[in-house]
Amino acid sequence: MTKAGATPTGGRVVVLGGGIAGLASAIALAGHGRTVTLIERDPPPPGGGQDPFLAWKRRGVPQFRLPHGFSARARSLLAAHAPDVLERLRADGIEEINVFKQLISPELWQPADDEFTVVWARRSAFELALRRSAEAQPGIRFLCPAVASGLNFAPAGDGPPRVTGVRLADGRELAADLVLDCGGRRSPVPRWLAAEKAYVHTDLQDCQTVYFSRYYRFTPRCELPKTSVAVLRGDLESMMYIGFPGDHDTFAICMEVRPDDRDMRLLRHTWAFEAVARSIPDVASWVDPANATPLADVQLMGGHHNVRRRYVADGRPVVLGLLAAGDALCTTNPAYGWGASMALTYAFAAARAAVEHASDPVAMALAYDAATAAEADAVYRESAAMDRARIYRDTGQEVPEHDRAEMERQRVIAEGLAAGVFFDLELGRAFCRRVNLAGPADEVLDNPDFVAGARKARERLTTAPRPAPGPTRRELNAILHAARPRSTA
Repeated sequence: MTKAGATPTGGRVVVLGGGIAGLASAIALAGHGRTVTLIERDPPPPGGGQDPFLAWKRRGVPQFRLPHGFSARARSLLAAHAPDVLERLRADGIEEINVFKQLISPELWQPADDEFTVVWARRSAFELALRRSAEAQPGIRFLCPAVASGLNFAPAGDGPPRVTGVRLADGRELAADLVLDCGGRRSPVPRWLAAEKAYVHTDLQDCQTVYFSRYYRFTPRCELPKTSVAVLRGDLESMMYIGFPGDHDTFAICMEVRPDDRDMRLLRHTWAFEAVARSIPDVASWVDPANATPLADVQLMGGHHNVRRRYVADGRPVVLGLLAAGDALCTTNPAYGWGASMALTYAFAAARAAVEHASDPVAMALAYDAATAAEADAVYRESAAMDRARIYRDTGQEVPEHDRAEMERQRVIAEGLAAGVFFDLELGRAFCRRVNLAGPADEVLDNPDFVAGARKARERLTTAPRPAPGPTRRELNAILHAARPRSTA
């Protein structure tokens, strides 16, 4: 509540970044009567019914054309806070699917299983629905394309610096009672704050991975069970592959390799990607021209890090008048599909803190941190731990003593819980809760009953988990050599 006679500190809001977190926070704040100016460096989406996947120029979002997973939490948050976005997605013909319920008999369904229903969409379609909903809000003004070049601050006092506005690269300045940093993993805001001697503590761990992906559309004569792409996944000797469902009969195949694997860098070429895809038994039918038509060339993205930025230290805000959401607050490995759901989580929490503590910037910062810190810590820890487990395995490193307990904990997911999915419904539900962030990311592994069940499931395995069928590393090199066009040899 705003105190009588006080100026709401969240009255004029500037949002930096028009991605998922920025659009969601703008929608939520405008819905509470705030005046929002959203600054986005990329041009607006195209009109005229063009496919935004191909036509929308989003250079500021390097992952825009890479596959995304929109977990059940994302759908639930939209239903609770922005139902018109879900309505736009449905009107666009985008499906909501519950794979868990499709895999078991209806008589085994429970009411809580509905929480595993997800949206099957490409990033472009999902973001477009958010964008159109934001454009329909009278309280939101877009500066697009426009680039923020710095922050303005109130005169220095005894406490933390107070943000009072944003400077634009074209010389304009925007006054603001609140700035939301939704500028993504490469946000310059921590650097701008450091210039004011306001230091944002950052935890960081390299994911040590590069993704190569390509989108396809099913052909009319395709007879593959299309929902199966959602469970397409496997580990080979030198790479991992994952299937991602999309909207309007589209799907993506993603291949993940280590960044120091120079030979596998050839996957950036269409000829190399297709040759390797055809050589993997689980993948070959999905890229068969009889079943699927490519939509675009291979997309790649590297330089991934798990990042957790902290804007409250020792119970005190580092800065006032600024909240960070989305990847600007916490970034996890995109392979786990948690980024969009957490971006919405942070965005709606930021809007709530801004509305409930409009006249007290300290209380606003602390309330937002209290609402998000535990979950941000959890997704960061879990993502970083899963990455370390993969790195230890792929590089043959001995697990250091300090990490052995955590690596054993992660094996419960990698081996036990995943194995139990196929013969224990409760373990299957636990697995779906974790994947879909139906609760905190660490909830399942911190439940002793599920851990015990997963360990029993692991003991039922008669042999150690085997890699998925596919070419060895040496065979992959031979496949790439044979497929290379002579002009590039």
